[in-house]
Amino acid sequence: MAPDSDPGVQNERTALSWQRTALSLLAGAAAVSRLTTHQLGTVALVPVVTALPLTLLVFFEGRGRYQHDARIRFRAVPRDGRGPAFLTLAMTIMAATELAALFHSS
Repeated sequence: MAPDSDPGVQNERTALSWQRTALSLLAGAAAVSRLTTHQLGTVALVPVVTALPLTLLVFFEGRGRYQHDARIRFRAVPRDGRGPAFLTLAMTIMAATELAALFHSS
Protein backbone atom coordinates (compact mmCIF):
# COMPACT_ATOMS: atom_id res chain seq x y z
CA MET A 1 0.00 0.00 0.00
CA ALA A 2 1.44 3.34 -1.06
CA PRO A 3 1.66 6.07 1.59
CA ASP A 4 -0.38 9.21 1.08
CA SER A 5 1.66 11.82 -0.71
CA ASP A 6 2.17 15.09 1.08
CA PRO A 7 1.85 17.93 -1.43
CA GLY A 8 3.65 20.31 0.93
CA VAL A 9 3.97 23.96 0.11
CA GLN A 10 6.01 23.67 -3.07
CA ASN A 11 3.16 25.03 -5.16
CA GLU A 12 2.78 28.10 -2.92
CA ARG A 13 6.53 28.75 -2.91
CA THR A 14 6.65 28.51 -6.69
CA ALA A 15 3.72 30.92 -7.06
CA LEU A 16 5.38 33.39 -4.70
CA SER A 17 8.65 33.16 -6.59
CA TRP A 18 6.84 33.97 -9.86
CA GLN A 19 5.28 37.01 -8.16
CA ARG A 20 8.67 38.16 -6.84
CA THR A 21 10.19 37.66 -10.27
CA ALA A 22 7.46 39.74 -11.90
CA LEU A 23 7.92 42.57 -9.41
CA SER A 24 11.70 42.41 -9.76
CA LEU A 25 11.33 42.65 -13.51
CA LEU A 26 9.40 45.89 -13.20
CA ALA A 27 11.78 47.29 -10.58
CA GLY A 28 14.77 46.42 -12.76
CA ALA A 29 13.20 48.12 -15.77
CA ALA A 30 12.52 51.24 -13.69
CA ALA A 31 16.13 51.28 -12.46
CA VAL A 32 17.50 50.88 -16.00
CA SER A 33 15.28 53.70 -17.21
CA ARG A 34 16.31 55.95 -14.34
CA LEU A 35 20.01 55.30 -14.90
CA THR A 36 19.91 55.81 -18.67
CA THR A 37 17.59 58.83 -18.87
CA HIS A 38 20.52 61.26 -18.92
CA GLN A 39 22.13 59.57 -21.94
CA LEU A 40 19.04 58.52 -23.92
CA GLY A 41 16.28 60.94 -22.96
CA THR A 42 12.76 59.63 -23.42
CA VAL A 43 14.02 56.50 -25.21
CA ALA A 44 15.06 55.30 -21.75
CA LEU A 45 11.37 54.79 -20.94
CA VAL A 46 11.17 51.86 -23.40
CA PRO A 47 12.11 49.24 -20.77
CA VAL A 48 9.38 50.41 -18.38
CA VAL A 49 6.75 50.67 -21.09
CA THR A 50 7.51 47.18 -22.36
CA ALA A 51 8.15 45.63 -18.95
CA LEU A 52 4.78 46.64 -17.51
CA PRO A 53 2.64 44.37 -19.73
CA LEU A 54 5.29 41.64 -19.60
CA THR A 55 5.27 41.87 -15.80
CA LEU A 56 1.51 41.43 -15.77
CA LEU A 57 1.78 38.44 -18.11
CA VAL A 58 4.43 36.79 -15.90
CA PHE A 59 2.36 37.51 -12.78
CA PHE A 60 -0.82 36.00 -14.21
CA GLU A 61 1.04 33.08 -15.77
CA GLY A 62 2.46 32.19 -12.34
CA ARG A 63 -0.94 32.59 -10.75
CA GLY A 64 -2.54 30.38 -13.40
CA ARG A 65 0.08 27.69 -12.83
CA TYR A 66 -0.59 27.80 -9.10
CA GLN A 67 -4.35 27.53 -9.51
CA HIS A 68 -4.00 24.67 -11.97
CA ASP A 69 -1.58 22.71 -9.78
CA ALA A 70 -3.73 23.33 -6.68
CA ARG A 71 -6.74 22.15 -8.65
CA ILE A 72 -8.55 25.43 -8.05
CA ARG A 73 -9.02 26.13 -11.73
CA PHE A 74 -8.32 23.93 -14.72
CA ARG A 75 -6.21 25.45 -17.49
CA ALA A 76 -7.05 24.34 -21.00
CA VAL A 77 -3.63 25.51 -22.18
CA PRO A 78 -0.86 23.24 -20.91
CA ARG A 79 2.35 24.62 -19.51
CA ASP A 80 4.57 26.02 -22.14
CA GLY A 81 7.47 28.42 -22.17
CA ARG A 82 5.47 31.65 -22.10
CA GLY A 83 6.57 32.86 -18.66
CA PRO A 84 10.28 32.34 -19.26
CA ALA A 85 9.92 33.76 -22.78
CA PHE A 86 8.34 36.95 -21.42
CA LEU A 87 11.14 37.28 -18.88
CA THR A 88 13.78 36.76 -21.56
CA LEU A 89 12.19 39.37 -23.80
CA ALA A 90 12.06 41.95 -21.01
CA MET A 91 15.66 41.27 -19.98
CA THR A 92 16.80 41.58 -23.59
CA ILE A 93 15.09 44.96 -23.91
CA MET A 94 16.73 46.15 -20.67
CA ALA A 95 20.14 44.94 -21.85
CA ALA A 96 19.70 46.66 -25.22
CA THR A 97 18.81 49.91 -23.45
CA GLU A 98 21.91 49.69 -21.30
CA LEU A 99 24.07 48.97 -24.35
CA ALA A 100 22.55 51.92 -26.19
CA ALA A 101 23.34 54.17 -23.24
CA LEU A 102 26.87 52.83 -23.09
CA PHE A 103 27.54 53.39 -26.79
CA HIS A 104 25.80 56.77 -26.75
CA SER A 105 28.08 58.09 -24.00
CA SER A 106 31.25 56.93 -25.80
